[in-house]
Amino acid sequence: MPLRPPPLIVDLSPPCRVDGQPARPQSVWLLARLRYAQLAGEDGVTAATVRARFARAADIRMPVSRAFADFRRWQVAVGWGLERGTAPARLDPARRSQGPFWLAPGAGRRLAFMLDGKRAGRAALARYLDLASAAAPGGEAQDVAAAPAGLGYALAEPAFWNHLTHAMRGLRMGAPGSPDSGMAAAFQAARRCASDDFQHALVLLKESLAWRRNDELERCRAALYRFDRIVIGGGLSQSLPTFAAMAHVVRGWERYARGDTAAARAELDSLAAARALRPVLRYNPRVRFEYLNLGALLHKHDAIAATQPAPSGARQPRRRSTAGAKAAQAALAAFSGALQAAYEADSVEAAQHAAANLGWCLWLFWQHGLIDGERALAPAAVQCQAMRWLGLSEWICDRFGVGGGSAWNLIFLLRVARGNCRPADGSVAAFRAQQPLRVADAVEALRPFHAPLAPAKGFVRWSSAAAFAIEEHDSGHARLGALQLANLLLESAWHLTREEGGSRAACAAIERLARQVRALRPAERRFFADQVRAFPDTLRAVAGEAGGAGAADETSASGRGTRRRAPAR
Repeated sequence: MPLRPPPLIVDLSPPCRVDGQPARPQSVWLLARLRYAQLAGEDGVTAATVRARFARAADIRMPVSRAFADFRRWQVAVGWGLERGTAPARLDPARRSQGPFWLAPGAGRRLAFMLDGKRAGRAALARYLDLASAAAPGGEAQDVAAAPAGLGYALAEPAFWNHLTHAMRGLRMGAPGSPDSGMAAAFQAARRCASDDFQHALVLLKESLAWRRNDELERCRAALYRFDRIVIGGGLSQSLPTFAAMAHVVRGWERYARGDTAAARAELDSLAAARALRPVLRYNPRVRFEYLNLGALLHKHDAIAATQPAPSGARQPRRRSTAGAKAAQAALAAFSGALQAAYEADSVEAAQHAAANLGWCLWLFWQHGLIDGERALAPAAVQCQAMRWLGLSEWICDRFGVGGGSAWNLIFLLRVARGNCRPADGSVAAFRAQQPLRVADAVEALRPFHAPLAPAKGFVRWSSAAAFAIEEHDSGHARLGALQLANLLLESAWHLTREEGGSRAACAAIERLARQVRALRPAERRFFADQVRAFPDTLRAVAGEAGGAGAADETSASGRGTRRRAPAR
C-alpha cells in the first residue's frame, strides 16, 4: 500500500513559503484559489480568473506552466478541462492553459494553509484572495455600497466596455465579419481586457452571436466552446442563471445553423425542463424571445418537412399534412409570442426579427397549404398581410438603424410579390403573362409603414428595387453575404424577365446568379437550380453556359425557405 504524501504547509504571508522553502507567489495564489474553489463547492477556477489576476502578463501560459511545475514538485494533483473524472496525468497538456483548473479528489485534504501565523480556513482564504464578499455570513454578498470591490470596479479602466461597445455597434451597423474588420478587432480587444469570468463570458456570448449572423459557423462554434468552458466550468451557470439560459439558446442556434434540428430542439427542451432556469424563461423577456423565436423556426422546419409535393406539373398547392398543419400553427403562435416578448424587452431589433419571421412564414405556410387549406382567402389578401409584417420589420430597421444592412426583408417582399405566379410553359410569352402583385398595391398594403418602399429606393417597379439593392452592394455602401446576394440576384432576374423578357439586363442578372451560386455551400444550391428551371428556355440556357446548371445535383431544403438567423441580421 503506497504511503500518503505528508501534509503540505503553505504559508500565505509574504514572503510565500511551502514547507519552509521560498515559493513563487503566483503558484501559491493559484493553489489557494483552487482550494477555496473546492471548499466553496465551485466547479473550478477558470482561465479568465487567472488572466484577471495576472493582467500584466501577455499570456497566462507561462505562469500556469510554472505553477504546474511547482504542483508536481509539491505532489499536488491538479487537473484542467471539463473531464473532471479523468486523472490529471491523462489530460492533454496542450489544452492546459484553457482551464478550468481543479484539485483532484482528496488532493486538498493534505493542504495546510497558514496566514499571519494562524491556520487559514475558508474565510481566511477568501480574505487573502480578495473574495471577502463570498465569505460574508450566510454565504450572501455584502451590501454593494460597502463592498471594497465596488470602488475598485468604479476606478478600473473601462477599456473592456469601450471595446465591447464598438463591437456591438459594428454588429448593429452591419460590419463584415472578416478578420480585419473593426468588429472582429473590437471583440478581440474586449477579450484581452476582460477582467473576470462575467466579462469574458459576455464578450464570447456576443461574439458567437455575431459570427452566426455573419454565417461564420466555425468561428461561432469556437466562441461558443470557450463560452461553455467559462459558464459551465467556472460556475457562472449557478451564480448567473440568465447566462445559463442563454447558453442553451446560443447552443441551440448554433445547432440549428448547421442543420442539426434535433440537437437544437434538445437544447430548448433542456432549458424548459431545468427547474432553476424556468423563472428566467418566464420573467426575462429577452431570453423568452430567443427561446420562442428559435422554437418557432424548429416548428417551421417540422411543418415544411411534413408536406408532400403535389403530383408533377400540377398547378395546385401541396397536399395538406395534419402534422404539418399543427406544426405551422405552433410556429405562428411562437412567433407571435416572440413579438410580444421583444416589445416587452424594449428591443426593436428583436421586434423586427419576429415581425419578419411572422410575415414570411405566414405566406410560406399558405403556399404549402398548411393554413387556409380550403383557400377561403384570396392569394392577394395573404400576400398583402404577409407584406404588412415584412414592412413593419423594414420600417423598424429604417427608422431605428438596426438590422445591419441585411437584404432579407427586400428579398422576401420580392418573393411574396411573385408567389402566386406559375408559368404555363417554357416560353418567354408565358413567363411574361404572369401577374405578380403590383408595387402600388404593396405600398398601399404597407401603410403606415410604407416609407422604406419609396421611389427613391427603387420601388417604381419590382426589378428596380432589386437593382437598387444590388448597386448598393456593388458600390460598397452595403455588404451582403453570398447567400443574400444570390437570393437578390434571383429576384432581380425573375422580375426583369417578367417585365422585359429576354433582355440584356435579364440575361446579365441570371448569368451573374449562376456564377454566384457556385460560391455557396453545397447544401444551399438546389433551391436556385429548381428556381432557374422555372425560367424560359432561353434564360435557362444562359444560366447553363455560365456554369450554374450543375447546381441541380446538390441537395437542400430551401434557399432560404425561412428567415434563418445565421445569415440574417
